[in-house]
Amino acid sequence: MDEQAIRHLLNGRRYLLLQGPMGPCFSRLATWLQDSHREVKQVCFNAGDAWYSDKNSALHYTGSVKNFTYWLRELHKDYAFDTVICFGDCRPMHMEAKKWARSKSINFLAFEEGYFRPFYITLEKGGVNAFSSMPTSAKYYLEQPLPESKPPTAWKPSTFKRSAHAMLYYAAGWFGRHRYPGYRHHKSFSPWYEMRCWLRAGRRKVWYRWQQRNMLRHITGTLDNEYYLAILQVYNDSQILFHSPYKDVREYIETVIRSFARHAPKARHLVFKHHPMDRGHRYYGTLINTLTEKYGITGRVIYVHDVNLPALLTHTRGVITVNSTAGLSALIHNKPLMVMGKALYDIEGLTWQGPLTQFWQADFAPDKKLFKRFRAHLLHDTQINAVFYGKSDWLDTPYTVTTPETVVEQEPQPAPETVTSIT
Repeated sequence: MDEQAIRHLLNGRRYLLLQGPMGPCFSRLATWLQDSHREVKQVCFNAGDAWYSDKNSALHYTGSVKNFTYWLRELHKDYAFDTVICFGDCRPMHMEAKKWARSKSINFLAFEEGYFRPFYITLEKGGVNAFSSMPTSAKYYLEQPLPESKPPTAWKPSTFKRSAHAMLYYAAGWFGRHRYPGYRHHKSFSPWYEMRCWLRAGRRKVWYRWQQRNMLRHITGTLDNEYYLAILQVYNDSQILFHSPYKDVREYIETVIRSFARHAPKARHLVFKHHPMDRGHRYYGTLINTLTEKYGITGRVIYVHDVNLPALLTHTRGVITVNSTAGLSALIHNKPLMVMGKALYDIEGLTWQGPLTQFWQADFAPDKKLFKRFRAHLLHDTQINAVFYGKSDWLDTPYTVTTPETVVEQEPQPAPETVTSIT
């Protein structure tokens, strides 16, 4: 595991774990911290959390978002935690916890999907994505010494395990919802709805694979270097809801199509790439057809689903995204990149800083040296070589930090009895 991540994780004595990825990841994290001589309490906000929690350290919050700060304050009187850990820093409970922790100078750590997938997961102090504490100055990365790096272990994330844990989590949460009357999920919390979406996603994947079986050859061959790639994100992603000017992905789609129609060279094409995790939830084909007709560019816009993203990036002229981590993949491929929202990699020299209207004909390319240095620092400071779903060894061995600021190991003090629910 990366030393910087170890310092983040082991810099405290008493930990409060909030919601983690759906599944056993945070209960394993609780055990790992305890084996590393830390005290841990894990908060359960719904029955899905409780199903996967470490039962010996579980607390149960049954109240509403507005009362959560009070609950934290009362809990802290009995259990003086110095570190809060969560997965995703834009969930309502996590946003309240972050504000309260900051006011008390308590460490706030947030996990997220990896910035560089599939072999990494993200852990940052203070926040992730557009809330990241990573510097946004090109000068910083050009002047700082390069951190040491090593090739990652090629852990393979398991889609099956992700799906199985998600369905079990939703089922437990639904059937036990009466035990947590104040809970409101940040997304749909119906197992029936999610099951329909997953089944629909499976059917669509088979259909799209057949329907678009020749599409990649056409795009990367006939249209080689003659198209722009617009990345679509999950419709209810926190990146869209909290870090973009759009209320809905459909607004972004129309903005891109309108600008392309008015300002791109007539010989160019536009390719929209659907997000694979959104396959069963949203379909934008009808909207895109309507908009291409409205703006007079019928035949110049292509909408694809399960088409190889690296191949699309290799052959495109440029990439447009709201703030997807696919933007980092575009930079790896050294492609001009337009960011429409807020992103930690939206740095002068890496991304186009002008308006979208000029991007279509701009003579711009990312600074390779700057990106190499930025990527090295981002990997070192924020990434763990692991996966949330599937085999990886990041929680198999207890660790002790070995830096000049090493925390001195002490026998943990037993935590007093705590209040387990305040409504």
